[in-house]
Amino acid sequence: MSNRGHNSIAVFSVAETTGALALEQVVSTEGDWPRNFSLDPSGRWLLVANQRSDSVLVFGRDPENGRLTPTPQRIALPSPCACGSPDDAGTCAQSLSPRR
Repeated sequence: MSNRGHNSIAVFSVAETTGALALEQVVSTEGDWPRNFSLDPSGRWLLVANQRSDSVLVFGRDPENGRLTPTPQRIALPSPCACGSPDDAGTCAQSLSPRR
């Protein structure tokens, strides 16, 4: 879950038997106003579109527990509002379109 005022991503686990959520991690998005986030098809990377700081950040994701680790990968884009994998061309096109 992204938290726009707090500029963070929250990671939850789901109990197999009850479906109850448990907070596992809260990590800074290292930007302002995380508008959208998306897992890549492998589940190893999370992209976060920080709308007010004009950036998309890449986080590594542990496939065993879902915990996130910031990487140095940062893409400068004006006001990104969505992000997706290369297979999700419609979403990426909106993010990568220049401002008018």
